[in-house]
Amino acid sequence: MIQTVLSERNLNNAGTNLILCVDSDLEYLLKNQPLFNHPYIFHTYAYSIENYKISPAALARIVEKSSYPDANICGFSFVKFIQDYSKATYPLLRYILYFEKQKLEQIASKQAHIVSEPLISEKELKSVFCLKPSEICLTDNANDVITGLKNRVSNLIEKIKKKHTNIDFSNIDKTLSELKVQETDTYWYLNGHIMYDCVAKIVMSKVISDYRQEKRQWFKLQEPTEMLKTKQKEYHNLLKNIDWKTLLNDGYMYCLISLNRCPPMQKIKQDVERYRDSG
Repeated sequence: MIQTVLSERNLNNAGTNLILCVDSDLEYLLKNQPLFNHPYIFHTYAYSIENYKISPAALARIVEKSSYPDANICGFSFVKFIQDYSKATYPLLRYILYFEKQKLEQIASKQAHIVSEPLISEKELKSVFCLKPSEICLTDNANDVITGLKNRVSNLIEKIKKKHTNIDFSNIDKTLSELKVQETDTYWYLNGHIMYDCVAKIVMSKVISDYRQEKRQWFKLQEPTEMLKTKQKEYHNLLKNIDWKTLLNDGYMYCLISLNRCPPMQKIKQDVERYRDSG
């Protein structure tokens, strides 16, 4: 998609009458031109819009709307989970960026031998990043899930090291440092479609299901009264009118409401303001 929008024709015509808007993919982290500082290209900074849909703030709010958990329940922290997930996957992000940079340099130099397939395939990424419903246990904020993720990351990195023994990350690390990307920021820059479908949806389904079950159990344990029956009916009616998957699809709105919780979107705001002021 990014190649289609940033075609030679579009780039030549880009200006006040043609602004180009794209998902960043990995282009921002690699400081690739023309995306990185073109005055008429606006990009997501995060990998794609899907990464905004699954910001921790969005996930937490959608769970509240979809299950109405009791305030006294020690709830699942999406902020902590996403931070832990990010830390666990950061080492692999460096490899992803390294191989992508290598491929782009080959293409730019028009080498005879071009790596047509990514050196870390999407299938391999899914095998590491994706979560299975059967492995989701919310005890200790899904710590076992993170442990399993760390093991998969380590195994894939060991596999890569056997094939590529002399990888120099100095340029990648320098760029990440210049862009102020922290280990806890990784989830913004992983493949958004994988994160949306294979991580967020899986965890959300479990959390919402557990919260709803706890609520139903709470109703069962109360003394049956007409007021309780009314509350129970209201609760069921509320749930019938809420589709959490639809809410998740609009999750990026929570970033617009609270920009400080979505740093990449703050950069978009700055770009828009800069463009406005330049005219």
